[in-house]
Amino acid sequence: MTCTNAPPDSLTLLTQELRQALEERHGPLLSGQALASSLGHGSVAGLRQARHRGHVAVALFTVPKRRGYFALTRDVAEWLARARLAMQDVEEGESTRLDS
Repeated sequence: MTCTNAPPDSLTLLTQELRQALEERHGPLLSGQALASSLGHGSVAGLRQARHRGHVAVALFTVPKRRGYFALTRDVAEWLARARLAMQDVEEGESTRLDS
């Protein structure tokens, strides 16, 4: 049984914040330069290279009668939150080792 009054964890909070910010700016779908930038690529060409190499961590899809690839804003927000929190865990682990 899950307690519905429990505070959301940091992943949920960060995901919600990122999703809200991205959706306000770009809507529910990301494509083109907005998608490339959100995933940390300097250009659409860089994203294209990563896609061909299989190095894109979110699901990309096509939309009928539209050019290019798309991703759901919520998927990108969750990926960004997970990446940030994973890095935070690594940084905290390193500082703990250095303090010892």
